[in-house]
Amino acid sequence: MRLLKFSLIVALCAFLTWDASSVQAQPPAATPKPTTPKPTPKPAGPRKEIPPPEAITVTTKDGVNIHATYYGSAEGKKAIPVIMLPGWERSQNDLRVLAGIMQKQGLAVVTVDLRGHGASKSVQGPGGQVTDIDLDRIRASDFETFVAQDLEAIKSFLMDENNKGNLNIEMLTIIGCDFSAIAAVNFAARDWSWPTLPSLKQGQDVKGLVLISPPRSFKGFNANQALKMPIIQNELSIMIIVGEGNRSDFSDAKRMFTSLEKFRQKRMDDPMDRTLFFAPKPNDLSGTALLADPRANCLKDILYFTNTHLAELQANDPWHDRSTPLK
Repeated sequence: MRLLKFSLIVALCAFLTWDASSVQAQPPAATPKPTTPKPTPKPAGPRKEIPPPEAITVTTKDGVNIHATYYGSAEGKKAIPVIMLPGWERSQNDLRVLAGIMQKQGLAVVTVDLRGHGASKSVQGPGGQVTDIDLDRIRASDFETFVAQDLEAIKSFLMDENNKGNLNIEMLTIIGCDFSAIAAVNFAARDWSWPTLPSLKQGQDVKGLVLISPPRSFKGFNANQALKMPIIQNELSIMIIVGEGNRSDFSDAKRMFTSLEKFRQKRMDDPMDRTLFFAPKPNDLSGTALLADPRANCLKDILYFTNTHLAELQANDPWHDRSTPLK
């Protein structure tokens, strides 16, 4: 019994000795460092509101009322303006969803019913008589009116918006589908053909073209002469989008790309210098159908082209008041 008590006392002393040593081995608690109070965040400024879409009508010099929808930007003088043109016998209504998304990304977008399309189907003569426009009777020589009349009237509207500080007209971009891709190229050539005046800048505002399924020719309408202009061959930023499953479309689009690529070959390997882009899509869709199809995701390509590529060029083309003395 005495031996048992002695063993218990020895064990208890060993336990107490181990416990004390383990406590002493722990490092002393670190003295907390004084914390610097975080600055109170400044209240955010008023959020820029995106204006609602606005139905507009512009009248051409030959009396056609061109109906369009303007999706204004909240970016003011930094906004890149984009003219969106549907394809043959298609309407701007096909582009409504896409235009709304682009507007939310800061672009100032105009979707247009060119003459004979959508709501733009009549012309008023000098005596007030109204005549319907029949697309079946459009001849090759008539296509120039899409360029010199309709698109000039739309640009005039955007010029007024520029002078109000709502966009930068000098970054004008045009998206065209099938036949309207030809019209876009021809308008760019026309825009860069105006003579330079000492005190007034005329034209030279189109900086980007997005061509959806561009054909070599449409009912005799083509862009052969425009594509020979040095500014289009060498400088203008151009993106070509086509469904690779459509053999005819793909052949024409690839031919246009190749003809331009040979003039820009030295710059094609450097992403920073590249101004020519080719975006084939894994389907057989064409024109407006390709552009509006969410599965093709042309929006991703367009936003890269405008909000990344063209936005980097804005330093070279800052906003200017382009009001003329007559206005």
